[in-house]
Amino acid sequence: MTSSAQSVVVGVDVGGSKTHIRLEDARSGALLLDQTATSTHWASLSDQERAKTLRDYVVATVGDLEVAALVAGVHGNDSPAQHAILSAPLLDAYAQVDVLNDSHLVILAEGLHSGTGIIAGTGSSATAVARDGTVTTVGGWGWVLGDEGGGAGLVREAAREVLDAYDRQEADPLADMLLEALDIRHPHGLTHCLGSTEPRLWAQVAPVIFAADLAGSPRARRAIARNVQVMVEMIALLGRRGGDVTTVVCAGSVFHHQPRLVEEFSAGVADLSAQTTRVVLLSDAPVAGALNLARERAGSKYVIEGLS
Repeated sequence: MTSSAQSVVVGVDVGGSKTHIRLEDARSGALLLDQTATSTHWASLSDQERAKTLRDYVVATVGDLEVAALVAGVHGNDSPAQHAILSAPLLDAYAQVDVLNDSHLVILAEGLHSGTGIIAGTGSSATAVARDGTVTTVGGWGWVLGDEGGGAGLVREAAREVLDAYDRQEADPLADMLLEALDIRHPHGLTHCLGSTEPRLWAQVAPVIFAADLAGSPRARRAIARNVQVMVEMIALLGRRGGDVTTVVCAGSVFHHQPRLVEEFSAGVADLSAQTTRVVLLSDAPVAGALNLARERAGSKYVIEGLS
C-alpha cells in the first residue's frame, strides 16, 4: 500500500456493532485509508478479549507503517481498570497511544475540546469533557442493563411493551410491526430472539418503533419517551458532576436516521435548567475526533482549524 518509511496518524472508533478506522499521512494530511468492519460479538467479549481483538485489527490494518500517534475510542472503556486493559496491547505495539470511550470522540469530531458528546447507535453512552480536561462518562452498560436511546435499548423497551400488551390482551400496532420485523410469530418468541441473537442484529429493527409511533401506537410512543428521558437524565447527571454541557453533540445511527429523536432529546435538554445548552447533530463520523486528537499528539502541522 505504502512504503514502510511513511509516518501515519491513526484514528479508530469501536462501537457496539462496527469498527471504523482512518489513516492519514502524518506529514501531508492525505487520507490513506477509511475502512469500516463489523465488531462481531463485541458486547459478549471480555475486556481482555476486546483488547486483543482491537490490537490485532489495528496491527493488521496498519501493517509496517510507522505510527506517529494512535487514538482509539472504544465502547465499553468505562473505568480506569478497563482503560488499562484496553491500552496495554496497543502500547506494546506503538509509542503514542490514547484509548478513550467512544462517546468522547464525538466532541472532538465537532472540533471542540470541552463539551458533551452523546452516541445513540447500537448502544449508547455520553461523555462530558470539562474545561479543565476532566473526563466523565455515563450510560452504556450493554443491552442487558442499559444502552437506552440506542437501537438495543429501544428494541428491548419495545419488546417489554409488546409482552405487557399481550398479557393485558390489548391491541397495539407496535406488536404486529415488531414481530414482523423480527420474523417472530408469537410475542413469547421475543424472549428467545433477544436472548439468543447477536444484539447488533435485532437492534437494527429500531426504526420500526418510530414507524409504529407514527401509526398511532401508544406503546411505541411510551418506549421512545422513556429512552429519551434516560438520555436527557444522562446530560443532567454529567452537568451535576461538573461536566461541560453547554454544547451537546449527538452522533450515532439512531440520531442520524430519526430526526424526531433529536428534536425530543433537544427539547428535553432545554428543559433541564435556565442554562442555555446548544444541541447539534455531528456531521462527520466520530472517528474524525480520534484523528483530530491523533494529529495533536503527533504534533502535525495540519491540525484541524478551529479545534479549541
